[in-house]
Formats: sequence, structure tokens, C-alpha cells
Amino acid sequence: MNESVNIVAIVSKLLDSEKYKEALSIPYDEEHIENFKENCWEIVSVIIKKIDGDTLTIKPSLYAACEQLLSIILERSTPEEALLVFIEQIELAKNDAQFSVSLTPLQQVLKKLSGKRGRSLEWCFNSIRTYIEGISIPDLNLEEKECLLLDSIPNFRRITKIYSMLPLFYDPFIDEIMKSSTDNTKAKEIVSVFLISLLGKPFIYFNVDPNLGAESEIRENCKIIVKDICKLEKNVLKLLVHVDVCYRESQNTKSNQKKDLNEEDPYTHRDKINITSLSGFFYAILSGHFEIPSYSVPQIFKKEYLIHSVMPCVIHLLSFTEYGPLAKAITLCKVLVNFLDNKTSDALLSSSVHFELCKSLVNVAIYSNYESIRKSAISLIEIHVNKFQYTGRCMLIKYLLDSSNHSGIIGYSITLYKNCVDEAFKEEVLSDCFTGPQLLSMIKKICLLPHGAQSDLMELADQIITALNFLRYLTLKDVNNLSGIRDCFTMIENDYLDPLRTGLNMSKAHYEEKLKEIEEGKSASEDQNNISVTVCGNLLDNIPTKNKKEIIYSALNAFHLIEGLVARLTECINLNKNCT
Repeated sequence: MNESVNIVAIVSKLLDSEKYKEALSIPYDEEHIENFKENCWEIVSVIIKKIDGDTLTIKPSLYAACEQLLSIILERSTPEEALLVFIEQIELAKNDAQFSVSLTPLQQVLKKLSGKRGRSLEWCFNSIRTYIEGISIPDLNLEEKECLLLDSIPNFRRITKIYSMLPLFYDPFIDEIMKSSTDNTKAKEIVSVFLISLLGKPFIYFNVDPNLGAESEIRENCKIIVKDICKLEKNVLKLLVHVDVCYRESQNTKSNQKKDLNEEDPYTHRDKINITSLSGFFYAILSGHFEIPSYSVPQIFKKEYLIHSVMPCVIHLLSFTEYGPLAKAITLCKVLVNFLDNKTSDALLSSSVHFELCKSLVNVAIYSNYESIRKSAISLIEIHVNKFQYTGRCMLIKYLLDSSNHSGIIGYSITLYKNCVDEAFKEEVLSDCFTGPQLLSMIKKICLLPHGAQSDLMELADQIITALNFLRYLTLKDVNNLSGIRDCFTMIENDYLDPLRTGLNMSKAHYEEKLKEIEEGKSASEDQNNISVTVCGNLLDNIPTKNKKEIIYSALNAFHLIEGLVARLTECINLNKNCT
């Protein structure tokens, strides 16, 4: 044997020259057998680097030769050595073809390890996850049926293709687990954890809602993954215990530093089992978008437990800005809220998750880029609030009023309260939460001018208009003073209407003066391009005069509307006072 022969270079050159038969004969050539064996791991790296994304299509003979060479190397090597080499090739793969061609040898190595597979399977799954997570996910601002276009985006197509490869890789190990007569809990958990991790990122960014139209390929792939998890774990609701732990850790950055809490328990490995992967998993289980075996979701848990356990998943998904996670959050939230009975006791609100949900829905309703998501979030706030008895509704509405600094949301919350009051008046006895001190407390929150007469009335217009309409409604409705509204009139007039009138006069005068300056061209003589108007706390500089006039007219119209509502409310208060 000539030890000076560079066998790696010879194999590489033969493959480049398309001399595939000669390349395949090298391992069997007496002159090169030992040399080939000693350098087989370098040869593996060279072989895989020959594979490009289009090799299978353009050079199928090269692809086949590479596969055969890898198979020959596997036959002549120890599984332990081969395992580490192919794990490394998966992690270093430059394209999906290299990833794919490495999967089969890796599977064969694992099969050889059999009973002593142990952590080896986990290492392989980790390398696969590492490769998938390296594929970037672009945010294309698509929503609803537009998401069907994701199937044509290169990186989304790549992930879909990889997901389609995975069942072929892990199926033999599931079959082995299911047929085994010995205790294989650890192996089962390792596979289950890997599959659940696939339902986190990037899965959550995909459209898998069957109501949006076509059955996408990624949806079909996820059907298989969900089915396999259910096959392994049977009762998947037992995994709910991990949600609270993962959610609390996600809220506490310090605890995130402790990733693997128990090396022996795969479910504590936070790179795989975390609040994102569990959120994607329980979306798939509970959304109704996937067919789930009845034995996987046994009807043995109280609805309250299920709601409180899964709601953190909704809250987490609502923290994303992309459409995919938000849409899944909305779907899962609808399911959970519908689990609540009508007139649910306010005792359930001892769990802070309901208030956190309200806060998250409000943020989405205000800031989301997607109109459909914003509308759904607003709708869910109302549905959620109205599931409770009056006391519970008032608790949630007070929270909305206290925690929101958005005029539109505060106005919406006041409308929710008005609807509750209207419903309560139709019952034989008016609920205590709409009378006396409780009513006064709510009205103080509703009739709030943060800075008195100096408040920015344009910014607060929505909530002021809604508040005045509510007060007018209650004043006209409750002529018999069942709620004790008359006891609130002094506070309303002195603490709300008086400073509001003063503020209106000041605001109108300010805007009318600005309008006069623009129309008379006074500002133009001072600085033609720098007319400033303050609206909603913002200084609007360097905008066309026409637009500034429109803004000012809009503000003046709002002030006139508020002024009219104040006048009508004052009349209604006087009428109510005169009722016996």
C-alpha cells in the first residue's frame, strides 16, 4: 500500500470528472482499502460538499454515487464514530440537499446503536433543530388568505420540504418504541420533545388554518407530527403542567439562564420545550384545526383548569407582531373563552391570567399591523368580559379603564359598561355593583380629565364623547334613582362638566386663533414653511397649510359635538333632579 497516496483527493477528482464507477471501486481496491478506511471521515466531508441544491435534478448520477459512497463508509465504520461525523455534517450543511443526503446515513447509524442509543438520538434531533432554526423567516405582512402565498416564498418552501423529510427519519424509532415490551419512557420522551419543538418556531409563522382555503403542504406535515405526538404521549393534556413553568420563566430573564433544569428529563430542556413550542402545540391540540384522537384529550379536567393552564399560551402568542402567531392566538383564545359558561362567577378572576389576557388583547387591538387581527382582538375583549357575572364584568372593565391610556379603548370600555348597565336594568332587581358607592367609583373612572381643564381634549375626544353619552343614557334611564345616580350629580357637575366646559372654551379659542392666523397669512409672513399646531400632544410642523386647516376643522367639529353633548347632559340632569 502506498501511504503517500492522497485518497481524499483521488475520490474528489473522480467525482468531479464524473468517473463514478471508478470512485465507487476505490473502497474495494486492495491498494486503497486501508487508506480509504483511515481517511473515510474526511471523504465524507468531501462527498457531501459535492452536493448542491440542484444536484439531484441536474446530476442525478453524481447524487446516487455520493449516496452509495456514504453507505459503503457506514458499513466499514463503527456506529459511535459515524454518529458524531454525520451529526456534524447536519449542522454544517450549506443547503437542503446536503442536509437531506446526511439524514439517511444518520438514521442508519442510530438503527445500529439500537439498545444503547440513549442520548445519541437526542443529539441527532438537536442537530436537526439547529439546522432548521438557521433558516430565516421573513415577515411579509400577509394576512388571512394572503398567507397562502407563503407556499411560494423560498425559505417557507425550504422549511416545508424539511418538515416533509422528518417523518421518514424518525418513524422507525417510533415504531420501535410502540412495539417494545420493555420500559422505553426515556426514548419516548426524547422523540415527543423533539416533535413538540417542531410546533414552535418556525411552525407558528405558517398558515395552517383550514378555514382559509387550501390544504397547504406544511399543514399536512404538521398533521403527521401532531398525530405522532398523540400516539406517543396518549393523554397530551398531562403536558399542561409545563406551561406555567415555561411561561413564568419567559417572563423572568434571570430564570432563563437555567436552561436544562434536569438533564434526565427531556421536558426540562428549554431549547426545545419552552412557552413558544408549547403554545404552538396546544394551538394544534385545542384549536379544532387538526383531528385529534379522543383519548388524547380526555374529558377529566375541569374547564377552569384547562382555561387557566392554556391561557398563558394565548398571551405569549399575542406578544408577537407577525400574523401567524397572532392568528393562532386569536383562534386559541376563542376556544378557551367559549369554554367559560355564561355568568361565570367572579371568583375565577382570582387568577391574574384574565387580566393579562385583557392587557394583551388591548395591545394587539391598538398596535397590530393587521386589521383583521385588531378587529378580532376587540371582539374577544367583549366576549371575554360578558362571560362573567356583573361583578366580574365590572372588575375587568375597571382594569381596562385603569390600565389603558388610549382614548379609543377607554371609550370602548365605557360602552361595555353601559351595555352591562342596560342589561342589568332589564332584571327584576338592579345588581349592587351598579348602585351606590360602586357606581360612584366607576363614574369617577369614566369622568376623568387627567389634567383638568388643561387636558388635551382632542386626544381624549373618544372617551369624553362616550362618557357623556353614557351619563346621558343613565340619567334618562334611571328616573327612579334605583342606581343612586342623583348622588353623583354634584361630582359630575363640579369635577367633570365644569372643567370640561373651561377646557372646551380654551381649546376652541386656541384652534380658532390658529385657523385665523393661517387664513390671514400671519404665520406665512413670519415663517412660511413653519406653521405649528399642537394636536393630541404632538407638534405638527412643516405640513401643508391645507392639511393643517383640515386638522383644525376636525378638532373644532369634535369640540362642538362635545359641547352639544355637555348641554344635553346638563338638561337631562336637571330633568332627573325634578323627578319625584
